[in-house]
Amino acid sequence: MLLNISMLFLIFLVPVLIIKYHNFIITKWIGTIGSAYLFGILLAILIFIVGEFEIDIMPNPDTGQISGILAISIAIPLLLFSANLIEAKKLSKTVLKSFASLVISAVIVTSITFFIYGKTIGFGAELSGMAIGLYTGGTPNLNAIGNIFSLDLDTIAVANLSDMIIGAIFYLFLLILSKPLLSKILKSSNEISYISEDSVIFNNEDLDNNKFIFSKELGFRFLWAFGITVVGALLGILIWIILGAEEGRMNDFLVPVMMVTVTILGIAFSFNEKIRKTKGMNTLGQYFILVFSFALASSLDFTELEDLFGDILVLFGIITLGVFVLHIIISKFMDIDVDCTIVTLTAGVYGPAFVPAISKQIKNDALTVPGLIVGSIGYAIGTFLGSGLGFLFLLF
Repeated sequence: MLLNISMLFLIFLVPVLIIKYHNFIITKWIGTIGSAYLFGILLAILIFIVGEFEIDIMPNPDTGQISGILAISIAIPLLLFSANLIEAKKLSKTVLKSFASLVISAVIVTSITFFIYGKTIGFGAELSGMAIGLYTGGTPNLNAIGNIFSLDLDTIAVANLSDMIIGAIFYLFLLILSKPLLSKILKSSNEISYISEDSVIFNNEDLDNNKFIFSKELGFRFLWAFGITVVGALLGILIWIILGAEEGRMNDFLVPVMMVTVTILGIAFSFNEKIRKTKGMNTLGQYFILVFSFALASSLDFTELEDLFGDILVLFGIITLGVFVLHIIISKFMDIDVDCTIVTLTAGVYGPAFVPAISKQIKNDALTVPGLIVGSIGYAIGTFLGSGLGFLFLLF
């Protein structure tokens, strides 16, 4: 009991410290989510090493699993609440075509990779679905889809670690080499308009902790998110009961239905202007993403990871490279400029948080707002697209 309480305390405390000290050298280098995974892995390694000396300090795995599922279920609606999807109507055809190119590339490349390689590895269909969600919306979609398929925490954690390794290398490429290289292939971005009028959208993952205040209004938004999670869980239990209430299978219905429910209702409530403009939702949502990340990493079982890690790393590596190449080919065919191609790729593969850095690096701030908008669209569609195709892959 004491071990479980201690683990629960760490799961919710460590993310607070990461956010509070986000300017710490490690956090500045690998980011807040990377730090949550790093500290979680270090704790898992410590537990593993102590266990080798036959000293059992392993907490109940359910502690990390339940905490992680609850955290991601609350984080998703909080992040989606502020997704200003109505701004999409202001985007130019160039931006919309470029984002469509990315989505098409993710679907085609992942499908081909699944039939050639994914079918040969464990959970290949589910991981392929997670990859589609990841490369159209970002990490929250990957984790939501993993939970929809009721994958174990080790598999989801390794998928996240593989994405972090590949993503870090690819992001450096985007920052340093993508513009000089792709400028030789795609047309320049001179005098191209990307949005029809001024937009009020902002970076929905910006952690401005100096201005963060836990207001009464923010408290209500948290209760909304928690209530949506409860509704999703109850719907899942209801479906389980209707289908026969088979013993030991309740979570097979509860978790997937809960993830779909929080995504749908999170999108629906984002169209309410009062909810959308509540200050602090993004920081609170990111806190629960960090809770999920730390809980996930600290629950790793290193005795079962070796084969799994190599397979997933190869799968995600092939898909990343393939999506990039096909996106460039389609952009060339559709006459999309180099800057728009790079920013929509970043928005889809990494999410809105990474857009401002890329748009500054390529010296085209006019793409910052469009990039944030398509990143929000990716959040909204990624879970449905990835889980839908994942279930289709399972038929094969």
